[in-house]
Formats: sequence, structure tokens, C-alpha cells
Amino acid sequence: MKFTNILKTTALSLGAALALTGCIRETLPKESAITEGQLMAGQAEVVAENLLKGIPSGLMSYVSGWEHTDFGYHSVGVYNDYACGLMVSNGWTTGLPAGYNRFYASSYSWGYAPNSALPSHVWYNYYPQIKACNDVIRIVGDNELLQEYVGIARTYRAMMYIDLARMFECLYAENDTNPNYAADQLEVAGLTVPIVDELLDEQGAKNNPRATREEMFNFIFADLAFAEEALADYTSTSITNPDLSVVYGLYARAYLWLGGFEDGLSGELPEGNAAYAKAAEYARMAIEAHGGAIMNENEWTSITNGFNVAASSWMWGLQHSVDTVINNLFQFTAHMALEADYGYAPLSQPGVSAKDYERLSDSDFRKKLMKGPEKTYADFQAYTSMDEGTWSALANYTFFKFRPAGGNRTEYKAAGAVTLPLMRCEEMYFIELEARAHMGEDVMIDLITFMKNRDPYYACKTNDYVDEIIFQKGIEFWGEGIKMFDMKRLDKGYDAAFEGTNYPADARFKIAGRAPWWSYCIPKDETDMNKAAALQGSNPNPTQAFKPVTLE
Repeated sequence: MKFTNILKTTALSLGAALALTGCIRETLPKESAITEGQLMAGQAEVVAENLLKGIPSGLMSYVSGWEHTDFGYHSVGVYNDYACGLMVSNGWTTGLPAGYNRFYASSYSWGYAPNSALPSHVWYNYYPQIKACNDVIRIVGDNELLQEYVGIARTYRAMMYIDLARMFECLYAENDTNPNYAADQLEVAGLTVPIVDELLDEQGAKNNPRATREEMFNFIFADLAFAEEALADYTSTSITNPDLSVVYGLYARAYLWLGGFEDGLSGELPEGNAAYAKAAEYARMAIEAHGGAIMNENEWTSITNGFNVAASSWMWGLQHSVDTVINNLFQFTAHMALEADYGYAPLSQPGVSAKDYERLSDSDFRKKLMKGPEKTYADFQAYTSMDEGTWSALANYTFFKFRPAGGNRTEYKAAGAVTLPLMRCEEMYFIELEARAHMGEDVMIDLITFMKNRDPYYACKTNDYVDEIIFQKGIEFWGEGIKMFDMKRLDKGYDAAFEGTNYPADARFKIAGRAPWWSYCIPKDETDMNKAAALQGSNPNPTQAFKPVTLE
């Protein structure tokens, strides 16, 4: 297998392949069947339906082929899970090169500069799909019969802007390498990303300032309010089409984020406990609209269907097919499913921190999918299709959460044709519990009730409910790209330099608060072409803002 040698330095430039601003770049759905004749004839329903298909299709596509991790929306989530220390690549502990983990840049805090790979990777996985949403909204217009199409497009657009706002707003973080870093952060306080809507033309995109937090979330809430009305009577027939429960779920995500602030930069929007109260309210509405399902042990631990088909609790997702699988490496399964023999995962061996493994109760069924130092093949045989020799060669702390489609380990197209979640009902339970805890409620009984769905003997051993909720939520959504947002919002650090650590040497950080690289820079491609954004600043460069701890 030939491996590329990309991301060697912290100043990697993407070059001409990404030379156009994300706000201006034109995209059409890769599977579009729209013809010029249909456009001329005004067949709005045909056009809108095909454009709508292009949104999830685009979210599953690579944008430049710059690295094997370039496989769409879910690749950004994996980068963020590595960036906050939730995910650990363990193959190095068995003597394999650490570089088999193609997400190592975010583990090491490399490549976050404005002219580097990771900001552009995010930018070009989001803005072209926002453009696809805008196309649907613009073409349907005021057509009363097609407003559900607009509601779906606005729901997708709201999701993407919530993510972008959380990734690109620069929240204060300490560092130990740049004496000017603290002052530099203040210059961009409260700024998110440029808003590109269906009315913006090319000239406007070239002079489009970064929205303030208040402007951004007012825009998001306007999209969600429209979607709430448009989808009030809509029944989704596909996991890729969001319904009212998803709209409520996005409200809950947005208000949870605003709950982390009490700095006044949200303007008239609620902050602190007022926002947490709204987050709890909307999370409960999402639970009730969806029906409240929670994935069970069989759904989690299935060797053939584990986290590759839509399960009972999934509210929204992306559905790959053999036609959207490009090759054996540009796909989620190749990097995340240990049993995918054709990919990186058997070599990088993604898993959890040894500390997290020890903290998790032995009676929690999720731990059954983690290889631990005390486990034998007999203990694990029911949870893997590997033979004893292959399993025994794996490092400790690997996590068998994601499976190749149908359990197929060798045929990369069939194995990569998985469905992946965009939102699960479990997230809503965690949002509700955390928000109530922030408001001073004793949530222990409700936390125990929920956690018994994972551990029949669960006992909450701390009065710090928020910390326990965030820990359990991290395990629950490992690989789904959620925890970094919580850690950034709560100013929580992490320790990867403990005695007996399973983090590779360049990833051994010990950080008391949020890490600087959780605040992405605006890519240089964007500021080169967007004068207004350039004048506001890109965010201070967080690359290697902390030095890894050297252990004796």
C-alpha cells in the first residue's frame, strides 16, 4: 500500500487546487440531473428535488483529494475528536509508524495556520454545500407547494453555520509559545465566519465581513424558525432528510453553545443560564418529536451493522452507496473501522485514552467493544470478526465502534457504503441533562436513569454532574465529532501526558483550559479574495501553541 507524505510541516499550502474563496466557489450536485431545458421551462419541482439531493451528496464527497482523510463532512468531526484528545491512535504502541493515522496533524496541533491544510479542509467541506442549500432556496423561492424543500435546505444550512461558528469563533486560550497570543485573540473577539446566503452575489462575496456571534446566531435562528414552520407537517421518508425533531435538535445545539458565554457579545440573544434553559427546552422537544429512542446494546455491538446502518435513535444521517465510495482510502470506514482490512484503521488502530478506559465502568456495554490489557480473545470473540491472531496483534485501547457495511472486510466499495449519523436522540438527552445541571438542578436521578441504558449498574460517583455528563457524552459520541465543541465552550483542557499514556509523543499535551487549535483560522484563500474578512483578521495562528510534554 502506498502512503502519501502530506502534512509534514505546519505551513503546508494547498496551492492552486483550493485557489478560490469558499464564499464564491461554484458547485453543482455531483449527481444532478438538472437540464437547461428544465430550468428554462420552469420545472421548479424537478430542479429543486435534484438540487436537494446534491446537499447530502456533497457532504459525502472529497473536495480536492489533498489527503486520504478528504472524504467529506464526517472527516472534519474525526479531526476534531483527535484535536481534543478524545480519540487516540494506538498502532504506534505495537511498533507501527504513527503516521498511519492520517489525522495526526490535529493530534499534534499541526497545520492550523491560515495558509495550512486544516482550515481549508473545513472551509471547502462546508461552503460548497452551503452554496447547494442556497441554490435550493433561491430556485424554489415563494412557491407555496415546495416550501418543504426550502425547510430542508435551511435546516442543513443552519447545521453547517452552527458548526462553522463554533469552530471559527476565537475563544480565549492560554499558550506557551507566543507572547502576543493573548492580545491577538482580543482583536477578533466575537467574530465567526462570513454569512453567504441565497442573495449574495460574487461582488458581495469579495467584500463580506465575518459575522459577529449575534449576527450569526440570529441568521441561524431565522433559518430554524422558517424550517420549523415549513416542516410542521412533514414526515421524512429518508434518514438524509431532516424533520421537525432535527430542527428542534439544532435549536438545542445552538442554545447550548450560547450558554457557554456571559460576555455580552451575543447582543440581545440569551447567554449563560438563560440560554441553557432554552437548550433544555428544545432538547426535550426534540426527544418528544423523535419519540425518545435510545440505541440498545445489540445495535451498538453488532459485528455486521454496528454504526453503519440507521438505528432506532438516529434522527438524521448521511447514506453512502457504492457509487459514492471513491476508492479504498478516501472513505470513513477505511480510517475508523478496525475490521476494514483494506484501510488505515488496522494500522492506526483508533481508540480511547487509557485514562478514559479505566474511568469507564466494566459493566458498561460500550467497554465491551474496547480492547483492554486485561481482556482475552475469549472475552472479545463475540464482538469481532477477527481471528485470534489478528485481534491479539492489535494495541490496547482500540475501539470497535464502527463496522464495515454488512461486516464486509475486504471489498472496499461494499464495505464503505455505510450510513453515518448527523444527529442522534442520545445527544438531546445529554444536552437536557447538562443544561439543567448548569442551572443548579440535581440531575443525578435522571442521569442514572439514562445511563442505565449503557450500564445496568451505573452509579454517579461525583457531584460534578457536568464533568460526568461530558465524559459519558464523549464516550457515546466517539468518532462523531461532538466533544470538542463541549470542551471549547466549557474551557476544559485535557491531559495526554499521564504516566502510562497511550498517546504518541507529539500528542502528549497537558492543558488546563481550552486548546488554541480549537479555534480555526480563516483560510488565507478566503482573506486573499474577501477584503472585508481580511481587514478583520483571520484569528491568531494556533499551530503548536503548546509544546508536547516530554516524559522520562
